[in-house]
Amino acid sequence: MVTRRQLLATASGIGSVGFLGYLLSRNSDDSDRAVPNESTPRETVAQPTAEEEVEETEEDPDISQREDVVDIREFGAVGDGTTDDSEAILRAIRAAEPGETVFVPQTDDSYLLSFDGSGDEVALNLGPETGLDGITITGERPAEGAQTLRVEPGSYDASTFNWMLKLRGDQVIEGLTFRNLTFDGSRPPGDGPAGADGEESLLGVLLRRGSANGGHDITFQDCVVRNCSATAFRFEESGVVCERVTARGVGRHGFNPVAGDTTVDPGFLGTSIKAVDCGGTGIDHRRGTARLEDVYTENNRSGNKWKHHVERLEVRNHRSVHDRNRGWRSNHSYEEGDEVPETQHIVMDRVFVEEPQISGIRVSGDDTNIRCDFNDIEVRQTAVSESLGGIVFSRDVETPSRTSNRLIVVRTDNGPGVFVGDDAVLNVGTFQHYANEGGPFKAARGNLHYEEKANVDPGRNVFGTPGRDTVGAFTE
Repeated sequence: MVTRRQLLATASGIGSVGFLGYLLSRNSDDSDRAVPNESTPRETVAQPTAEEEVEETEEDPDISQREDVVDIREFGAVGDGTTDDSEAILRAIRAAEPGETVFVPQTDDSYLLSFDGSGDEVALNLGPETGLDGITITGERPAEGAQTLRVEPGSYDASTFNWMLKLRGDQVIEGLTFRNLTFDGSRPPGDGPAGADGEESLLGVLLRRGSANGGHDITFQDCVVRNCSATAFRFEESGVVCERVTARGVGRHGFNPVAGDTTVDPGFLGTSIKAVDCGGTGIDHRRGTARLEDVYTENNRSGNKWKHHVERLEVRNHRSVHDRNRGWRSNHSYEEGDEVPETQHIVMDRVFVEEPQISGIRVSGDDTNIRCDFNDIEVRQTAVSESLGGIVFSRDVETPSRTSNRLIVVRTDNGPGVFVGDDAVLNVGTFQHYANEGGPFKAARGNLHYEEKANVDPGRNVFGTPGRDTVGAFTE
């Protein structure tokens, strides 16, 4: 029997005439797993038992020899930084069957992804014609840059939308994993967003909304998207997990979950994620539900935000450093057709914001009632600008009545540590404040309730939030 992998690999490796000869020369004893491209010979080995199977690729130097592995080199991938490897990688992925691994070997250079400049292009387009269920696409070594998929500079039309990797949700994708990969858009350091009105001339990874209506099982582990002129990760349907993932140096947002469906709850799960030096927000949650755990963001121009058509957002154990707008803020803009929930649920637990340029955290209902679980929050060294305080609660926002939480606000310039206004209610167990220029708090038609209040600086990062090198891709 000739498998799909053999058909694709052979046709790409030796041509149709050679392939015909190959088929005619086979006998019934030939293995269905024979490798037709003789330039990269590969032995056939027995499937490992459960006891013998090695889970981590760095501990298995012969992973490319395993029966359940598809090596992209069999399909013509070179990884020399000059040869366009897009089609070879695509053919390898399309040849893989459920339960198999697509292997991306380590290279000293990069796997080049090239566009032809025609506009609206996708380098790796995994559409509905590609069977993706149960497939793992993995790099050989868990290190940034060890297996880099890099866009050829200047090869795409910057006045149109282009994508490095695009998935389409026309059918539910079950059990697809990307691991140990670096996606590099080749954006020069310090360069602004280019083309398409500065929005999305080159986006990193996109799950496009389709007819499946969410409910996927797609995981990114130890992956980096960097140097794209637009957003690093955009997910338009539910069922995506990012575990130890980094977005860096992109022109727009780092993580942009916008799934409106709730087929999977949370629609987006990010654990040990990092967004730094993004020209938009580090995290921009626009629809549906999301849970973020162990998060680090730094130097993102618009900080981090959620929109008012989000149903629920949970943020647990997050440090925001010098995010140039706010550590977290609600956003009032609406898009036509968006359904705004009557009540929005926001959870912030162990969140530390330091050195924001406008304010630390702003929670504002603005025609949407917000139930906000506000637990163990520290905001420090805020240069209040175009805001009312280091922390702002206003317009139909209320926290639960329990008072076991702790709120710390230190060194707010040009305003109070906390501002509560417009019928908002903030309940705090222990309120610690120090050296806030406008006083510890200001209540203007709002209410701040606390059990204990102390004029003291308890020390920096008292809740033990993550550091720059403790979360994100390739961390423990």
